[in-house]
Amino acid sequence: MGNLGSGELLVIFFVALVVLGPKRLPDAARQVGRAVHEIRRMSGGFQREIREAMQEPMRAAEQAKADILDPFNQAASAAADSIKTPLSDIDPPMPSASNRGDGDEPPAPDA
Repeated sequence: MGNLGSGELLVIFFVALVVLGPKRLPDAARQVGRAVHEIRRMSGGFQREIREAMQEPMRAAEQAKADILDPFNQAASAAADSIKTPLSDIDPPMPSASNRGDGDEPPAPDA
């Protein structure tokens, strides 16, 4: 019940007992209980309305984020796909040392 300790509740009970008397105390306790219940119900409704009101702006922000990041995600996907492409498909194979003759001279240019 909030920040009230058991000692504080006991003091409140005795003050209420002295002020209201033993005959009116049960009715007063019922009324306080109903009031607390109503306040909690109203508080829950208010919190629910606030959450619902925040949903639409949050969805719009998420959509804007997705729209901004989409080109970057597409570029990253294309880059990842190009990295996966085998090198043999991109460049012709380099001549090996055994195909070059003695290995000291560069191969003759194709003319």
